[in-house]
Amino acid sequence: MTRPLIIFYHSIKWCRMRTLISIFVFLFLLSSAASATSVVAVRNDDEIVIGADSKTTLTPVSGAGKPESIAKCKIVQTGDLFFASAGSAGIGQAELRGYADPEYNMKDVIAQGLRGNGNIAERVGNLERVLVANLTQIAEKVRQDNAAFFLERFVKNPVHTVIIVGPDDGELVLMVRTFRLIISPSGSLSFQIGRFACPGDCRTSFITIFEGQTGAIRNYLQDHALFLYFADPVAAVRDLVELEISKDPSSVGPPVDILRLTKKGAEWVQKKPLCPDIQKTSTPLSAPPS
Repeated sequence: MTRPLIIFYHSIKWCRMRTLISIFVFLFLLSSAASATSVVAVRNDDEIVIGADSKTTLTPVSGAGKPESIAKCKIVQTGDLFFASAGSAGIGQAELRGYADPEYNMKDVIAQGLRGNGNIAERVGNLERVLVANLTQIAEKVRQDNAAFFLERFVKNPVHTVIIVGPDDGELVLMVRTFRLIISPSGSLSFQIGRFACPGDCRTSFITIFEGQTGAIRNYLQDHALFLYFADPVAAVRDLVELEISKDPSSVGPPVDILRLTKKGAEWVQKKPLCPDIQKTSTPLSAPPS
């Protein structure tokens, strides 16, 4: 069963004096029900807060051996951009053995795709090309190695989703790209890409998105519709990810890493030692005050 990524549009500014006006729920991209990752991001005019769990389950594509869980830092910096991703492509025997096989190392593949000196739209466009080429190779290999696994993890659900945040022309930008596999009648593979950007596609500048494993989050927000309006963004991100950890600790696990991005720069609100410190970039997030 596929699970929708839900985007909450807030027509309210995150500030000390909060007045509830309205809330819109927009079903946007489809996320993988098989993804053992929970990512939540909140964006407003002043900041973007993004959080993710730490547990990664490595499943051997061949079907031999038992799944293995390790901790990973799922929020990654590349230049002045940061990303988190969820999906079925970053798995395989190579990763189980600890080898840095780029075919299965989605973190390095995404970071490579986002490198460059262009604006964020140009760099995400390059990421699309890099990921489509890489995911096509992975999907073809999985189809040959294990047809049942391929059907369950690559055909029924989107293969991979990436959330990218960063500065662009004085604004804080949040983008989402979802890659769904398409099989032609002849059997050839291609990808349909779901795209979302804020500013741009969002109705207001204040949104909350969640990706990956989100069942507990969706159920909670259906019963607590005002939660996002009265919670601090950092607390909201932390609490929502922890809901998923509590519901299914076998798939989603602590600790929760949280990054906060403002026009003054980026900072870890909380992180495990595995996550590297923020690297200063030559491109400032905003022009210095005159």
